Amino acid sequence: MSTPIATPRIWLITGSSSGFGRYVTELALLKGDYVIATLRKPEALNDLRESTSAERLLVLKVDVTKEEDVIDAFATAKKKFGRIDIVYNNAGYGLGSVVESTPDDAARAIFETNFWGAARVNREAIRFFRDTNSGGVGGRLIVVSSLVGIYPLTNLGHYSATKHALEALTQTMAQELDPGWNIKVSIVEFGSFRTSGLLDLPLIPTPEVYQSLTSGLSRSGRLYEGAHNGIKLGDPRKGAGKIYELSTLENPPLRLPLGHDSIQYIRKQLDSIASDLEGYEGWSADVVEQ
Repeated sequence: MSTPIATPRIWLITGSSSGFGRYVTELALLKGDYVIATLRKPEALNDLRESTSAERLLVLKVDVTKEEDVIDAFATAKKKFGRIDIVYNNAGYGLGSVVESTPDDAARAIFETNFWGAARVNREAIRFFRDTNSGGVGGRLIVVSSLVGIYPLTNLGHYSATKHALEALTQTMAQELDPGWNIKVSIVEFGSFRTSGLLDLPLIPTPEVYQSLTSGLSRSGRLYEGAHNGIKLGDPRKGAGKIYELSTLENPPLRLPLGHDSIQYIRKQLDSIASDLEGYEGWSADVVEQ
């Protein structure tokens, strides 16, 4: 039988300067929890530091593309608090561009943060939950993905690819865990929420030949306000509330699609896969060794 996690709980949150990283940080503090908030520019949280006890909020400068930063963050958390109950693996950014026109350096950079950076945090979280939170206490790892991790959208090819890769790695990791470690993993597939990361998405100019073919981005570089097929953008504070609720579930889902457009597009992908399976499963019968 697992050992109950003590309260208040201790969070480690990456990418806490803005968006869901910031909203979840604020909500966890409001609920009375403790937060290790990590970000590349700690000054972005000066207002929170001024209004929150230093005993409850620890702000650390962390660039997830640097392995030593990630390792040091977990070591500092161990030294100060002795444990971490929840890791919210959130750091990342988007990039709007068609695949053909995306420079290699931009493609590699987004993978370095969204995939390799997140993979480092996953790895250190698992090690910490197993080896530091000993005695079956375990912990909860919540990994931020997107609907494009299941259903890639045009003009978001490399961003979609980073989330596809992160989902595959995270699911594999979850399957490799010994149940006795009591480590619970969830992937959150966000839809369109009104955050700065969505509304100010970096955009690489689209070649003229693609202008009539791509969707999802306006020519100004902002995601179109009507979202997808008329679905309104989500309220990030309400979304943060769902993340907090997820962290309290005894048996959380591996995947949590969050947002009406996320559900819509993931269902569309599942329908497409089911259609291909039904139409072509007979081909596999013809390739069996005799």
